[in-house]
Amino acid sequence: MRFAVEIFSVLGTSVLSLVILLLLTKVGGKRQIAQMNTFDYVNSITIGSIAAELATNLEQWYRPLAALIVYGLAAWLVHRLAYKSLPFRIFLNGTPNVLMENGTISKKELGRAGIDINEFLCQARMAGYFDLNDIESALLETSGQISFLPKSGQRPATVSDLGKHPAPTSLWYNLVIDGELMQEDLAKSGKDLTWLRRQLSAAGIGQIGEAFYAACDSQGNFFACRAKE
Repeated sequence: MRFAVEIFSVLGTSVLSLVILLLLTKVGGKRQIAQMNTFDYVNSITIGSIAAELATNLEQWYRPLAALIVYGLAAWLVHRLAYKSLPFRIFLNGTPNVLMENGTISKKELGRAGIDINEFLCQARMAGYFDLNDIESALLETSGQISFLPKSGQRPATVSDLGKHPAPTSLWYNLVIDGELMQEDLAKSGKDLTWLRRQLSAAGIGQIGEAFYAACDSQGNFFACRAKE
């Protein structure tokens, strides 16, 4: 009987810790792992450890619960301060390091960033630069990623370089998803149901329910397909 009670207690505290982690994640925003600074990384590990303690500490579960809330509020406060204050943001995240400038690699900046030349070369190759002569500058961003600026003769040609003026681009609107009409997106696109049915018919799709996906942009470009079984 006691064993069963402990099992249900663990289930309850586990669900509680998961709910609190979900809430803290929502409060923390939509930053990806690559966007985490040192504070985010350490704080996330600590919060995870406390959440595990909350799930298994049946006798004094309120202690890790309190600590979890404190760490979550502290993280939220730090990010609010960073959002409001530029000096604090610089203190928290730091500033980019110029690892390479005018085609010359800075040994001093590599050392300050804790990156050796082999890692720098690896990052350059992963970015598509096997010849360092193609690189003008390289910056170590506050996220830990290295951004490379190619020399003017090595960057991809743009449409403006070719002297052309392409049509403006726009977002695409999801009109049909899995056979269901997306009324709100249809209205945002400026199209109506008659236009949609005509476009589907031209694509060989008789009914809206037969379309797996359909979308259009503001320029009238259209895409539709059936679902493959």
